[in-house]
Amino acid sequence: MAYSGTIGQTVITVQNFIDQGARLSGKLAEELTSEQVQGSKQALFFVLSNLINQGINYWAINKQVYGLIPDQYEYLLPVGGVDVLNALYRTMNRPSGSYSASDGSSTAYIYDQNTQTYNQMTVPNGNYTVNYGTNNSIYIGSIGFMPYVANGGSATWNYSFQYSYDGTTWTTLYTGTNVTVTDGQWIFQDIDPGATAQYYRFQATGGTTLALREWYLGNNSTEVTMARLNRDDYTNLPNKNFTANQPYQYWFNRTIPQAKITLWPAPSDAFIQMTIWYSRQIDDVGGLNGQLEIPQRWNQAIQYLLAHQMSLILPAVDIARIQYLETQANNYFIMAENEERDKSPIYFAPNISVYTR
Repeated sequence: MAYSGTIGQTVITVQNFIDQGARLSGKLAEELTSEQVQGSKQALFFVLSNLINQGINYWAINKQVYGLIPDQYEYLLPVGGVDVLNALYRTMNRPSGSYSASDGSSTAYIYDQNTQTYNQMTVPNGNYTVNYGTNNSIYIGSIGFMPYVANGGSATWNYSFQYSYDGTTWTTLYTGTNVTVTDGQWIFQDIDPGATAQYYRFQATGGTTLALREWYLGNNSTEVTMARLNRDDYTNLPNKNFTANQPYQYWFNRTIPQAKITLWPAPSDAFIQMTIWYSRQIDDVGGLNGQLEIPQRWNQAIQYLLAHQMSLILPAVDIARIQYLETQANNYFIMAENEERDKSPIYFAPNISVYTR
């Protein structure tokens, strides 16, 4: 007897989950009306949305790097961000190199450490290049830029970050597609894995015309953990607009439509960053032919959670079956949730100094 020879290749679509939910509820999948299918999709969305209330979903943790703006103390978590897991103040080394533009325009202002100046290219789909010198390959682990957009507005850019050993053959490190850029607002991208090369370039694509206040290529980053404040501690601060080079505390404001990270002190340096690791909601359900953003180990739990919800909205489902599906949903959910861990060692360091001084 031959095995399949594949692992994790079975595709379970949204339609498959709904059809099986109907069967578990004692119905034939073909009996479902369009209204019942839409109701089942909504129930599935609610099931997935509620998972974040049960604990951290380890497959739904993202990293965001913020370039900080002097005197700006509020920063939005990306849409769907629920909680900050780690917040770190970061500084990086910015290697010196020789900058050039493909259209021959000036590059003097894109590395002058002054965010009030800018250089604008004269043609679309051009590039800025930095050459670190012969026999001087540099490792770059993070690339950021501060765009210039006329009248302080926003624009949509397409671009890529690339590196080269010889200035002729280029390899792409990162591609940004339909990225919304706002005048004077940093966009940082950590490169994993990074590269060690003599040349790097910022290549515009899709008709984008580059205009930069700063282009920042960084390495040798140093990150320091920032302390989290509760609402009372933050609101009781006597001077919330106090500024310093290093913001070392933050209050996480879980507001809508996007949660906010409020820093204290407010940053005063335009060339420091903040690294945020955050938990987020699972992707929306999407179309019936699409897949759910869940790991395979969660399939059975989600299936029974959905089946139980469907049994409540489908007509004439026996109460005993509803109760059975609820029990099974709870059992499979507990199994999946108990395994949702990273298995790393835990260290406890009690602080009893307030009692022993």
